[in-house]
Amino acid sequence: MTSFIQRSRGPLFAAILFLFSFASAALAQSAVDGAVGGTVLDSTGAVVANAQISVTNTGTNAEQKATTDATGYFRVIHLQPGSYHVTIGAPGFQTYDSKGVTVQVGVLTDVEARLSVGSSSQTVEVTGEAPLVNTTSPDFAGVVDQIALHDMPQNNYRWSAFALLTPGVVNDSNGFGLLSFRGQSTLLNNVTIDGTDDNQAYFSEERGRTRAGYSTIKAAVQEFQVNTSNYSVEYGRSAGGIVNSVTKSGTNALHGEGYYLDRDSAWAAQNYYVQHPVPTGTGGYTSVPFKPTDLRRQYGFGVGGPILKNKVFFFLAADRFYHDFPGAATITGTSANANFYTAADSTLPVGKTCGGSGAAAPNYQDANVCQIAKNTGLAYASAFTIYGDGINALTGVLGTVPRIGKQVIYFPKLDWQINEKNHLAVEANQMRWSSPAGIQTAPAVAYGARSWGNDYVRDNWIVGKLDSFITNTLSNEARFMYGRDFRIRIQPDTHLLREREPGQHAVLHQSTRSAAERQSERVLPVRYAAVPRTRLLPG
Repeated sequence: MTSFIQRSRGPLFAAILFLFSFASAALAQSAVDGAVGGTVLDSTGAVVANAQISVTNTGTNAEQKATTDATGYFRVIHLQPGSYHVTIGAPGFQTYDSKGVTVQVGVLTDVEARLSVGSSSQTVEVTGEAPLVNTTSPDFAGVVDQIALHDMPQNNYRWSAFALLTPGVVNDSNGFGLLSFRGQSTLLNNVTIDGTDDNQAYFSEERGRTRAGYSTIKAAVQEFQVNTSNYSVEYGRSAGGIVNSVTKSGTNALHGEGYYLDRDSAWAAQNYYVQHPVPTGTGGYTSVPFKPTDLRRQYGFGVGGPILKNKVFFFLAADRFYHDFPGAATITGTSANANFYTAADSTLPVGKTCGGSGAAAPNYQDANVCQIAKNTGLAYASAFTIYGDGINALTGVLGTVPRIGKQVIYFPKLDWQINEKNHLAVEANQMRWSSPAGIQTAPAVAYGARSWGNDYVRDNWIVGKLDSFITNTLSNEARFMYGRDFRIRIQPDTHLLREREPGQHAVLHQSTRSAAERQSERVLPVRYAAVPRTRLLPG
């Protein structure tokens, strides 16, 4: 059995992040949420101390309160990204009322309130909006929000690909869908989901790596921040860039989306520069245009809502991705094509001798026949027959290779507003990827049809987060994560390949070789396994 298994898993509680050091409200927001802050002034520009601040999530009615300090400054942290309602009041002043204040991940939304003299029963209403320029931190960072995620298409179905909208971020030049920040290696980035690790530890890539479609559903991502440089210490672990994402949560309103995306190469024009060799049947070959089949279907849904109004909320997303992309097992390279498809001479031409040099040296094909004759002690004519049988056997493992990729992801999440000062969120993600013959992903590959390899990925993670507000100036955030990334790569026998159906056990494929096959394999001048071997498919 030939197989390759790799596992990336820490101890059960190695990923626990209990941040029990208290942070004051004057410090920055954490990497997994946003904040609202600012300075409260009166109409003359003087600061207003001890003003009462109320910040309410318009989706869940969760409320946080704060008080301005002696300089009139306030900051409310640990706010889930979304829309908020901010009210500010002080004795002798009209109430400041700002609706639609947008809070984004990793960003402080600045509220500069000016209070007018009057009764507190009088209200001055203003409308808020997302900050256009970061004036509160030195980070070079941008936020990709729901408008971009929902309305803009992307080529590889990965939500993180939208980071390309950020200056200084480019695609991996090798075409694997990874990101390069400021020209740095694609292996130096740090991808996080809700403040926890979303990296494949062994290869330093995003979970699921590059052959799998993606490891997290785009419909489950609320927004994400792209830090390209000068990011602060709460991110770390990176010499490249930071992709810092947060997932959606349910609200008091039932909301959701469904989608079906269909992409088929049959609808596209043919690229006549893409060609591959085809034998002519007369001892040669010709290059013909080749249009690879590429069929992709993605469909799923995301839905969220209340379980208990103002207290418990749910969000659930499910996604299926199917990719049908058969490839061509072929001989590549002009020189290799000529050598492979040009027939040997049944008898040595006049003036040519086995082992001869100069003008007496046989051509490439005849020299291979001579080598077989030398190794076996057979006459040239008998060696020619063996050589022809070997070439035919090699030709038999070329041609179209069936190749698909199938992926299913589930993402459930629960939010519990325990009370005014404590909020608990628990979420899980399960991804399964199965791709028979999917190790090789190029349209045409110089491998035999039985040597492309099967690819399997099983990715699971669970995240829990508890936000606690001890006082108006002290808060604590505790985070927990358990993640497991399991990959199996197996070299299959394509003609024997059969996927396991639900409820079946793993199938052991066996085959035998004839004496003639063993003989031809032993004397072939090219090392190539042109015969079936025993394989064990994963359970």
